[in-house]
Amino acid sequence: MRKAVWVLIAVAALAGVLVVMGNGRQEPAPVPVPQEEPEAKAKVQESVFKGEVVSFGVYSGGIFKVGSGRLELKGLVEEEGEACQHVDFKVSSFSVDDHEVIIGRHDFSLPVRVVRDIRVFGRDEDIVERYSPDGRRVVIDKRVRDGESEETVIDSEQPLGNVLLLIYRLREDPDLAVGREYDINLPTTRFKLVVKEKKPLKVPLGRFDAFYIESEPKKYRIWLSADPRRLPLRIQGLVAGGMAYLAAVSVEPPLSE
Repeated sequence: MRKAVWVLIAVAALAGVLVVMGNGRQEPAPVPVPQEEPEAKAKVQESVFKGEVVSFGVYSGGIFKVGSGRLELKGLVEEEGEACQHVDFKVSSFSVDDHEVIIGRHDFSLPVRVVRDIRVFGRDEDIVERYSPDGRRVVIDKRVRDGESEETVIDSEQPLGNVLLLIYRLREDPDLAVGREYDINLPTTRFKLVVKEKKPLKVPLGRFDAFYIESEPKKYRIWLSADPRRLPLRIQGLVAGGMAYLAAVSVEPPLSE
């Protein structure tokens, strides 16, 4: 029995020598090669407008102030694993109280989710819009405070947009100039937006040279300051069926900064 054990040890030792001789040297264990991600996500930069708050007066009939509004870019948030912009909008007038949270793509191109808490002529509604990844479908869940609910699905051949995201998209467009046109597709309407002219505009915030932008057909009118801040100075078409308009009264950080 002892002899058999010594024979096995000798055979094992000889096998080890033959392996070393055959290779010339003993190879180390292979080191696993890290696999690169198929598409590494580039770091998304915050918008230069992050933290900006523009306060508005709501005006009707040209001079009568009937309410107030507030537009804020809160910055990047994570939505479904993607870096998205968070826009917060509030408006209150004699007929409408509306609070909207808009979550959109980091470049403001498409909405991802929109949540609205709205009261129109005393009727309360909660509305949630959820958009497909390609932007061509939106599921709208509308709930009235007394318990009624309604779901609407809208499909589109072209990606769907959002007016408030559009305002930031215009502000960040380096090619914004008189004559520039944009094709806009919203869940309930399609139109063309045209930069008509640059002209002086006076609002409670001050007097500015402004780009005047108008939709065709005429529903939305937007004035952006022609300076680098591209401030939304006046917006018509967002409240009261377009009868009232928003005019900027203050901005944070202040213009002097």
